[in-house]
Amino acid sequence: MRKLFLCTVLSALSFSAFAQATNDVDTVTISKPQLRIEIPAKTYRMTSEDFYQFKGVYSLSNGQTLSLSQRGNTQYAQVSDQERHKIVATADNAFVALDKQLQMRIDIKDDGDVTGELLMIVPAQTLSEGSIRKEQLLVANFR
Repeated sequence: MRKLFLCTVLSALSFSAFAQATNDVDTVTISKPQLRIEIPAKTYRMTSEDFYQFKGVYSLSNGQTLSLSQRGNTQYAQVSDQERHKIVATADNAFVALDKQLQMRIDIKDDGDVTGELLMIVPAQTLSEGSIRKEQLLVANFR
């Protein structure tokens, strides 16, 4: 009986020591994500013919639309009725705005279905009651 009691006490002590030891390992510090969109040092060369498949209007998960167009050799992206942004390709299906306000990935499947993601910097705003909304990074998916 004493052996059973002693084993129980030792087991309880070892579990508490194990819990204390693993408690430090479980602590994770997450830093604030960066609200930045960067232009890579080397961009992807996309011809007008390659860009043609991306031209058009896309519905986004937040209710807005993304329009991609081209004038001459310059490619543009516009979200709903906001200003137009000059864009460059960063891969065969990815683009970034030269003003670093938009970044997108567009996946066109063989059946014509489109998926992807748009990152957009929403600048700080002063709201009607006088409070200030900080700059935000908006993420919208293609529908």
